[in-house]
Amino acid sequence: MKKRQEAQQPEKNKKTEENSTEILNEIADPSGMDLDEDFDIKKGKEKRKKKKHRFYRVSIKTFIFISTIIVLVVCMGLFSIGIVRSLKKSEVKDLQQDIYINACSLADQIGRENKLSSFEDSSVGSDIDVFAQSQKGRILVIGSDYRIVKDSYNFKDGSYIISRDVFDVMKGSINEVNRIVDGYVEVILPLRFSGRIVGVLISTGSITQINIENKKLYTRSLFVVIAVIALGVVSLMLVAGFSVKELNRINKQIYEISEGDFQNRLKVRGFKETRYLAENYNAVLQKLDSIDGTRQEFVSNVSHELKTPITSMKVLAESIQQNDSDDIGMYREFMSDIVEELDRETKMINDLLTLVKTDRQNAVMNYEEKSINELLEVIIKRVTPIADKRGVKLIYESYRDVTADVDEVKLSLALSNLIENAVKYNVDNGWVKISLNADVKSFYIKVADSGVGIPDDAKDKVFDRFYRVDKARSRDTGGTGLGLAIARNAIISHDGTIRLYSEQGKGTTFTVRIPIKHEVEEEEE
Repeated sequence: MKKRQEAQQPEKNKKTEENSTEILNEIADPSGMDLDEDFDIKKGKEKRKKKKHRFYRVSIKTFIFISTIIVLVVCMGLFSIGIVRSLKKSEVKDLQQDIYINACSLADQIGRENKLSSFEDSSVGSDIDVFAQSQKGRILVIGSDYRIVKDSYNFKDGSYIISRDVFDVMKGSINEVNRIVDGYVEVILPLRFSGRIVGVLISTGSITQINIENKKLYTRSLFVVIAVIALGVVSLMLVAGFSVKELNRINKQIYEISEGDFQNRLKVRGFKETRYLAENYNAVLQKLDSIDGTRQEFVSNVSHELKTPITSMKVLAESIQQNDSDDIGMYREFMSDIVEELDRETKMINDLLTLVKTDRQNAVMNYEEKSINELLEVIIKRVTPIADKRGVKLIYESYRDVTADVDEVKLSLALSNLIENAVKYNVDNGWVKISLNADVKSFYIKVADSGVGIPDDAKDKVFDRFYRVDKARSRDTGGTGLGLAIARNAIISHDGTIRLYSEQGKGTTFTVRIPIKHEVEEEEE
């Protein structure tokens, strides 16, 4: 028999393996799937996004109203159900306890008198009837021969009862039975006389009345819940309306502002959130006014700066036109001045184009891993001839080798402007110190000079476009007032910072900090 089973076992295993292979093939083969031809994962994502966005199309008032009503209904329903069930449990427990106490009292009294055959002549019989009526149940007294000697219903007197629980209590296998079965509380206790069991008492009580009362309580609680919900609906309509009143007011004012009334400001009042919203929006308007003023000032400065060389060239050209002299030297001098003004105009236009390209919003960054040490050495080598003309000594200090992710063109432009400015606005036979250092996250470049310094009232303006501390000297050095603005934009485009420390008559120090690694921000789907 065992050999036969062993012979059959491989066949079963073989069939099982075949079935498993078939199932795996069905799962792995997508050709068997019943898919729509137009099924597309991207379309599915777009549909989910649309469904998500539909949720936000409702007004805040409607959202608050509906969500609070749902929460109120659920909470009131759970609360009423919990209360009613708790009351029912408490009532059933009290009934069970009362029946048990009465049964113990009767069992003690019956066992003490030991008159199981003559209940009619004793007060115990009347007590049994009274207790049975009070607990709206039934009491049975069973003798040692399992014959019912007393039934409060008078139905089973003289009959015999066969029950596992009665048998166990009679034999002393269990001390008592106290339980709820089929809507009844049932208590079974032994009757003891002189320490021996002479019978059994069965006392039962119905919990039907408790169930009926609980159903009535459920009905009443339902009316209470409906009344509370109705009151809640009215209250919520008032609260929701009042809550969004200030938002509607702000929305109306914003619409008026969008129509062109930029001088209008939101009134700061209402709840904390609406006050914060109004304050922040007013701050945005203030910033826009400031930007608009800066833009107008920039346009005015550009117009003025571009117009000045043209005006100079026009004056020189008119002088040549009106002069009948044959002095070629004078004409050459005038033409040299015109060429100089053209060069100045060209440099200004190039600087303006560079400023636009390095602006943070328009900048296209080409990050590459570059040696900052080599970058600075190339810039210093290029600036050295300018420094030699004025006897300015360039000092370069590198504390460590630094390699970082940078846009070489834009960073070179920024550092060149800083170092060239340090040379041009320096004293004769002065010095410019360039130092490079780094930590784990960033590298630091410091450009310090022994120049004329910057006055305190000009420190906040040196990075402004076309601002020049010494306009006469800037004109002599060919400055346009855009170099520091270009440098600042290029450094900010690298997520870096630039700080200025200067004391008039003692020199100026610029400190640049730029992250070593460029973190690419992933676009959210």
